[in-house]
Amino acid sequence: MPKLHRVVVTGLGAVTAIGTWPGALFEQVCAGSSGIRLLPEQTPMPPIPMAAWIESGIDSDPKTAAHDRATQLALTAGRLALEDAGLLEDGVLRSKTGVYVGTGAGPSGTMDQTYRRLYAEQRDRVAPMTLPRGIHNAPASELAIRYGLRDANNTYSIACASSATAIGEAMRAIRHGYSARILAGGTESLLNYGVLHAWHALRAHAVMADPLSASCRPFSADRDGLVMGEGSGFLVLESLDSAQARGATIWAELVGYGTSCDASHITHPDSSGQIAAIGMALNEAGIPPAAIDYINAHGTGTLAGDTVEAASLNAVFGAHMARIPVSSTKAVHGHLMGAGGAIELIISVLAMNQHIIPPTANCRIPDATLGIDMVAEGARPARMNAVMSNSFAFGGSNAVLIARRMQDQ
Repeated sequence: MPKLHRVVVTGLGAVTAIGTWPGALFEQVCAGSSGIRLLPEQTPMPPIPMAAWIESGIDSDPKTAAHDRATQLALTAGRLALEDAGLLEDGVLRSKTGVYVGTGAGPSGTMDQTYRRLYAEQRDRVAPMTLPRGIHNAPASELAIRYGLRDANNTYSIACASSATAIGEAMRAIRHGYSARILAGGTESLLNYGVLHAWHALRAHAVMADPLSASCRPFSADRDGLVMGEGSGFLVLESLDSAQARGATIWAELVGYGTSCDASHITHPDSSGQIAAIGMALNEAGIPPAAIDYINAHGTGTLAGDTVEAASLNAVFGAHMARIPVSSTKAVHGHLMGAGGAIELIISVLAMNQHIIPPTANCRIPDATLGIDMVAEGARPARMNAVMSNSFAFGGSNAVLIARRMQDQ
């Protein structure tokens, strides 16, 4: 039987509306400091005037600025992860590294701008690089080109489960010996005129609250929808043998991945599919439900989404839910769609390493009917050995990841 390799996390990088990692990201999450604010004035102004948008932290060199914003975010977060893993100056190791990227809509800003020129401005020509900069695999391709990453290069587009799936599939590739090292994560920037109109039409977006920063309220009885955000997050995944051979610092071991499809409704989640994905992740991790010490929930802040997810957790964990803290960090960094799973796994790994469970910000009236400990009072000190991150998408696709503290190196 072929050897199965243990998979570890040796690098983390993120850029979000509340800061970067390495940087202020985790501190801001634990403080419940929100990145939700009014969008900059623009003409025409979209019907949704607020989002968790990034004011600073994106690499400013001209080579990065030439790309779509989603690709700019990926190039920044990818660089931070490679640097954290000690790979930025090692071209030989980078050449043996793959790239797996998740994105829900890819470089959507490029295409939105193109359609506006053609239809609204009645132009008959578009920029020559529109197509190569606007295709879904542009972020992954540009990461490979910029950093010389010559192993497998894959892009996954599965709505909100995109980056969690990219990470899970990268884990499988390393575990089965197809790759030794993969830069895996996601990127998304959907804060453009057309996409925001589409979210407004769907009526899943929250209305502006007072204060504005509290507009997204996961698990609160007065929740009324999600708030869009933008960002990118990447992890360097590596076989334990490779990490030990080069003396890499290990953040965590990635031990479980579950994926399933509800196959029931394009927008309404279903517990059966979520339960299947959670069970699959636990089974692969080889740990019982009681061993999970923290769950970073999908927790969008919609009435139906939070209710169904809570029901799924209770079905899997049963009486153990009384002692497993659950929080949704989307309240502060926004719903990052395809990038959400990567950012939320990074936050979960940091929580485990720093012994702090981040809160569910803005959960002013905890919904007692959900039956979960939603960490509504603020960040909570805790010793954690295993953490779980959920990503549940439109289309019914579910991806669940489990990481644990590195043991017996």
